[in-house]
This record gives sequence, C-alpha cells and structure tokens, in this order.
Amino acid sequence: MSVITISRQMASRGCEIAAEVTAMLGFRLVDREIINRAAGDAGVPKIALQEIAFEGRRDVVDRILRAVNAMPPVPSTAETWRRETAASVRRPFGGIFSPAVPSFTVTLKDYIDMVGMVIRDLAREGNVVIAGRGGQALLHDMPGAVHVQIVAPFERRVIELAERDGISQEEAARSVKASDQARKDYVRRYHRVDWLDPTLYDLVINTNKIPISLAASMIVDAFRQLQAPDHG
Repeated sequence: MSVITISRQMASRGCEIAAEVTAMLGFRLVDREIINRAAGDAGVPKIALQEIAFEGRRDVVDRILRAVNAMPPVPSTAETWRRETAASVRRPFGGIFSPAVPSFTVTLKDYIDMVGMVIRDLAREGNVVIAGRGGQALLHDMPGAVHVQIVAPFERRVIELAERDGISQEEAARSVKASDQARKDYVRRYHRVDWLDPTLYDLVINTNKIPISLAASMIVDAFRQLQAPDHG
C-alpha cells in the first residue's frame, strides 16, 4: 500500500520534510490543515476545540474525503511553514453545519473518530503522505504502510521556533513544551499508544544534523525499498 505516515515534533521541520517527500513521490499530502480545510468545504466552518454538530457521520466523511481529493496535491514552502506553526497547541476542532441542515451535537471523540475514517479511506486510495493525525496508530497494521517520526533536541527546536516566528526563546520554549505534551496526550487518549515509542515507526530521523533534503531522500529510499516485491 502506497502510504507514508509522518509524525513530527514541533519545530523539527517535519512539515517541510513531509512536503518534500510528497513532491518527490508525486503523492498527496494530508495533515491537520488539509483535514480542517476539507471539513470546512464539506460544511463544517471555523475549526476550534469545541463541540461540533453534524448529521450522518458517513455522509460527512465522504464529503470531507471528496474535498481533500479536490485540493492541490503539493503545498508551497510558505504553506508548510505556516502548518508547522499551526501544528502546536492551537485548538483544532469545532464548528457546526449550516442551520439548514438538521444536526445533533457530538463530542470531540466523535470528531476524532470521523477523522480516523477519513484517514483510513485516504490510505486505501493510496499515494498519500499523512502528517500527524495519529496516522502511525490508525494505520499501524496496514500492509505496506511506512511509518516515520521526525524529532530534534528540545534546545534546537526552541531556537528554530524563536528564529522562525520572531519570538523570544522563553516563549518558544513554552510553546514547544506545550506542543509536546498536547501531542503526547492526544495520541495516548485517542489511540492508546506512546507517541515517542520508537517501535511505532519504521524510521526515526533526528534533524539536529540531518538536513531536510537528506531526510526526505532517506524516507523515499526506505519507502521504495520496503515496497519492492522481493522485500523480506
């Protein structure tokens, strides 16, 4: 199955690596921003960590899936930088459908389940790079899927975030700590695994010394070799 999942620590440059891998393979990149934008196109406006309302989960999943597939496959470099910043502790979900559509209130867990359905559907279509969204857990048992995590030392990530966003290192340190905790809690609560467990991944890359281009090439090479008919 032509699927790569990429989990990344905040300011590890994982979003840029995911975008480069996507471009090298000609795949579609799917991350939080894509899912949220597609949800908006499907009828779910402004995303915030609140309750959402929708009618007919499968119908919503299908609409989001169509919206994802209608989007351009490769984001710009500026877009990947914006996503890296957005992939912190900002409240990601919420909103309601148009009042013209009968709806009922559901919990965040319902939305997480709905996103999981979208991710699995996209994975079955193939040719996709899934950044975040618990893909390493959701698709852990999918044959042929390759799971990658991008990490970097805390101090390096603080410097990266401070320089990139023009903020103090104290503020950057708070953001990185909060993001790490939020990601850990999210994966543990909704997927019941340890986000930093290396056995969840086929490849873990530390970008402290590995540049983006090399990291992307490593992932693509590993993916191609693992997809080879005689592998194993």
